[in-house]
Amino acid sequence: MIDRIIVFYGSKKDFEELILNSTNESQVIIPFMELIQRYNARLRPNESGVRESALGQNIQVDNCIVRADDYGSVLEHVLSNFVNVVTLNHDIGTLLVHNPPRRVKESLRSTYADKIKYLETRYPNLSREKLKEVYSNLEVDIVGQYNCKKQIISGLYRLITKTNNKPVVLMLYGPSGVGKTESAKSISRTLGGELLRIQISMMQTTEAYNYIFGSDHSKGSFAKDMMARESNVILIDEFDKVNPAFYNAFYELFDEGSYVDTNYDVNLGQAIFLLTCNFASEKEIIKVLGPAMYSRIGCCVAYEELLTEQKKSIISNWYEAILSSLKEDEKMVIQTTNILEWFLKNDERYDNIRILKTKLENAIFDRLSETFIIS
Repeated sequence: MIDRIIVFYGSKKDFEELILNSTNESQVIIPFMELIQRYNARLRPNESGVRESALGQNIQVDNCIVRADDYGSVLEHVLSNFVNVVTLNHDIGTLLVHNPPRRVKESLRSTYADKIKYLETRYPNLSREKLKEVYSNLEVDIVGQYNCKKQIISGLYRLITKTNNKPVVLMLYGPSGVGKTESAKSISRTLGGELLRIQISMMQTTEAYNYIFGSDHSKGSFAKDMMARESNVILIDEFDKVNPAFYNAFYELFDEGSYVDTNYDVNLGQAIFLLTCNFASEKEIIKVLGPAMYSRIGCCVAYEELLTEQKKSIISNWYEAILSSLKEDEKMVIQTTNILEWFLKNDERYDNIRILKTKLENAIFDRLSETFIIS
């Protein structure tokens, strides 16, 4: 028997906060995995070593907590018979369920539809004031790319009007290491929560197929990750390398903000999708992605190679950022070197800012290692 059920959709962080606010130390709280151990003991009493008389008694529980990671640790029949499993020998006051797969949701609805309360992570609404903050932080975080910043703000502005529940989809294109990914991180930091970064291009074809369309409930998936996102900003890296066979999965997502796979239904209205690629022009985007995918992109934002003065600014800022993290004796060692001067003179060697930062870091930590560890 269950008195009431709270089904929560959203981030792990918010679900844990819900638990803190909904329970107290004086209550009897049972995690789902402990309940499963008792369920297995009930099915196989001879193996469990638990007396049959004890297994036959109903246990009173104030709260049972089912976390999203728990589903992957049980067999499929547990999901389909979820209600029967959790109520076998248990009388539960409140059942708190995080991001249930479809079979769990259907099992709960079939018996306790009138006792279910649905809650979800609330992502911040955009306003003109918040967009000003986004733009201001982009100005600080991203060197150059002035037109890109303006286009991004223009692309996001439509979320303020709330004329529909569609997500915003922006394609950030241009050479590697000029600020595309950093722009996504900056926007996510401003709007709150850790950026959800998807790298489908890093997966083998079968792995990518299972990830996008869903397979075994114990495996990770695109839908599962989006449902659990902290931030309403979702970055899909290297979209130009995504297999065209998977494009169908994105059409409804970008059109309507809904996503359905084997195990989950996700609502992503008002989400911000940032796609990155290394295309050189919008014409190339249309040619490679095709008209159907291109028509679902709200705006294509062109990132350009950085100018010499912009690279020098990045070098100086990164150098100072690293120094600020060092101890005083370490700072003194680095300040006596010509590392900064060398990189300022040789900035033209690096077109990729990510590589430039890595090389600068390596030079600094190589010198510190030689001074304090190796010598």
